[in-house]
Amino acid sequence: MAKTSPETGRCVHCIRQSESVTADHGFPDSWYPDTTPDSVQRWTAPSCPKCNSELGRLERDLLIRAVLCIDPKKRAVSGLASKVLRSLGLDTDGLSETEKAHRERLRAKLSAELIPYADVAGGPGAIPGLGPYENSPWAVPIPWASLSIIAEKIARVCEHKIEARFVENPHGIGTAVDLAGGIVPEPLAPFAKIFDFGPGLKVTRLSPIEDPLIVRYWISIWDSLHLRVYIDLLDDLRTIGTEGPGVTGLAPENLRAMRISPYLRNMTED
Repeated sequence: MAKTSPETGRCVHCIRQSESVTADHGFPDSWYPDTTPDSVQRWTAPSCPKCNSELGRLERDLLIRAVLCIDPKKRAVSGLASKVLRSLGLDTDGLSETEKAHRERLRAKLSAELIPYADVAGGPGAIPGLGPYENSPWAVPIPWASLSIIAEKIARVCEHKIEARFVENPHGIGTAVDLAGGIVPEPLAPFAKIFDFGPGLKVTRLSPIEDPLIVRYWISIWDSLHLRVYIDLLDDLRTIGTEGPGVTGLAPENLRAMRISPYLRNMTED
């Protein structure tokens, strides 16, 4: 949960000054499995209430969709499947009628979005590491835009925690799915630093000595989803072939699609 500070400060995500800042978790607090040791540090960085609220909504939606595509017996997701089922109104008692109706609507919305796996098997768009779980007949739609936004968010929090840095012009952030499964190429591995956040959550950071503002991240989530983040000069990012600001995905006006608010696509109200 975000903690609001009475002090003003800059938001690590939109880079604007805010009259109040909140402590935003890099890996969302709800994403840690119940096997996470108490000694694990859950990194945070300052965020304006708007960014924290919008990102939090996206994180909750992505948690449900991704965990449904992962074997619940994996130690890296221990306890998360039951948490997801409760959020959908299953395996839970004692809810108020209002809360029960809310969870039923959420479950109905997700059910309406499911796609027969046979219709998409072998086609483009599959996310490595996610599903289908135990030959499920259904595919769960997860827009790439949601993964790109989350990858950038985690990297921004890490940069602030490690270097007290706000990533801003002339530098930017690009993202990509890591097809190598979070493994750093061997020639670079000895120079990378690994940050372990308990079972299944890991960040690897690499930056050249000659230009410490150029950074590469390998982000592993639940030992299943692996993402790359590139922090580089904006002009150079265009040559790398990554997703940057304004990433594409399922539009929020499509009622059968996972909602991604227009604000999160460019961190502006315009």
